[in-house]
Amino acid sequence: MIVARNLVIKRNFKLCKGRSAVITYCLALAVSFSFLSPIAQGASPKSNGSSPDPASPDSSRPDSSRSDTSRPDTPSLSVAQSALLKLMSSKPASVDLRSMGDLMIQLRRKITDDPYDENLRLRLASYLYLAGDLEGSASEMKRAVAIAPEDYFAHMVLAKILDHSGDEANAELEFKRAMQLKPGSAESHEYYADSLFTRAEVSQAVSEYRLATQLKPSASNFSGLSEALLATHDISGAIKAARQAVSVEPSSARAHVVLTKALLTSGDYHPALRTARQASLLEPASAESHLALGRALYANKDKNGAVEEFRQAVRLDPLNAQARNDLGYALYGRGDVSSAVSELRLALRLNPHLGEARNNLEIAIYGLTGNKRP
Repeated sequence: MIVARNLVIKRNFKLCKGRSAVITYCLALAVSFSFLSPIAQGASPKSNGSSPDPASPDSSRPDSSRSDTSRPDTPSLSVAQSALLKLMSSKPASVDLRSMGDLMIQLRRKITDDPYDENLRLRLASYLYLAGDLEGSASEMKRAVAIAPEDYFAHMVLAKILDHSGDEANAELEFKRAMQLKPGSAESHEYYADSLFTRAEVSQAVSEYRLATQLKPSASNFSGLSEALLATHDISGAIKAARQAVSVEPSSARAHVVLTKALLTSGDYHPALRTARQASLLEPASAESHLALGRALYANKDKNGAVEEFRQAVRLDPLNAQARNDLGYALYGRGDVSSAVSELRLALRLNPHLGEARNNLEIAIYGLTGNKRP
């Protein structure tokens, strides 16, 4: 049997990924022309024949720095803003922007006419991020921040872009600037915690997640706290936080997925299966929900059921290397070694750094040849 470094506890579950996230974001773009706060959408200064660099604002500009003294206190983000930040919690997707027709051309023309329009630059930065152009996206967001240095949301977006670009030092500065501008924002602490967790700074991530849950309890920040606690081997704490996530938002599929993960780690296989089934019901189009259910079924010795759930996860997200690995693991477990080898090879093509897939493939190949692994 394949001993993958614990198929059950290895995966870092995230629900806002893949095509569904892209669709959510594009809908948010279509519904709302403006991402930023009302004050940031005010009249921006027009250029008088020349187009000065917005990244270097000068005294000739009207007083449109949009400081917090003139901005109403907005305690929560808009739907479009939240959708954008959630999308930026996952890696950027490579989307063919040609499908957007003249939109990009029109947007650049508008920026040429009005180089101090912060919202236009944020929109352009968002499209570039969606296309995988992190350098271009960061450049536009830096200009947006220079235009409106007191805009909390602009700093948050720039922080997320820099974080995905691997510029951790400057990303951290932007997260902290956002927290200074809006000290009571749970979102800034949660997304900063996400960044810390990705960088394996788990103890600090736990602290930031805890602060976020105190400021504004949500399924999202309790789920993040649960995953971080699980990484510190605090299984009981992870289960407690995941249960709080479910309690705060019973309709959250991610909360149920994270609780499934914690329960499987603790060996509570039957409760994990019930929880995973609920996650799948709540979000049947989520690959992560089906992965969680597949793992729970496998732990409960239903290998055929696990294979079907993993196949569904692959159908929903064909480029998900972890899903391919899990499917290969389950196929090998039920004796279909040839199919297991095929799936595991695909997993490694998609992610050559997925160590458990490499380990599983090595064992499966030995099984295919009838030999035992040395």
